Amino acid sequence: MSAGKLTNQVAVITGASRGIGREIALTFAREGASLVLISLKAQTALAAVRQEAEELGAAVITLLGDVSDVAFCESTYNSATEAFGTVDILVNCAGTITRAPFEEVSFEEWHRVIDVNLHGAFYMCRQFLPDMRRRNRGKVINMTSQMAHMPHPSASPSYEVSKAGLTALTRHLANQYAPYNITINAIAPGSIDTDMPKSMSEEARERLRNGVPMRRLGEPEEVGECALFLASDMSNYVTGTTLHVNGGSMMK
Repeated sequence: MSAGKLTNQVAVITGASRGIGREIALTFAREGASLVLISLKAQTALAAVRQEAEELGAAVITLLGDVSDVAFCESTYNSATEAFGTVDILVNCAGTITRAPFEEVSFEEWHRVIDVNLHGAFYMCRQFLPDMRRRNRGKVINMTSQMAHMPHPSASPSYEVSKAGLTALTRHLANQYAPYNITINAIAPGSIDTDMPKSMSEEARERLRNGVPMRRLGEPEEVGECALFLASDMSNYVTGTTLHVNGGSMMK
């Protein structure tokens, strides 16, 4: 049996209990990675992902906490390095969204979305990038969104701003850390068939599909495969880019 693309690699994945984060975790597990899986509070769901990953042969630890809390991000680094020694891959997938027109967005909602989606990724990068720099290798993947590039009428402006900010942070860090053999990229999913689309009526799902040139929703597994490309040696000469996974929606 040939070695997986991530054999002997250690990956930290935030937002790993469901949806895209879950699929990235399982994709990495199939390819031989050891995993540090993080969720805010979905203990049962995270335990299920851990069990699936372990059945695929991965060594796994799980952590519950808020990535917008600097102290938690610091403890995550300590837990990950205590368990595995080093971390090779960081995937910032934790995110939250609100849906309200601009004039109805509360100050609390505005700050919460940006704290999780943007500040959380910044805090995690601050913890893990220095060690990657010292070792002269590493991979960082930030999960942004199509909405960072195409405003959506049903999304709160805080979500779009947070993801646009994360896109800019990705480019800035990629430029700064490129001399240290560290690649830093983003994935911007479009309409992916996660929990929210699955809860829609069939009529609403049909409208969503019709808005995509490929006339279907993306599967979380397809985003997972893109993350695998960016986490593996296949992408060693790719940095500072955003990989759009949206069935052609950005062509409009």
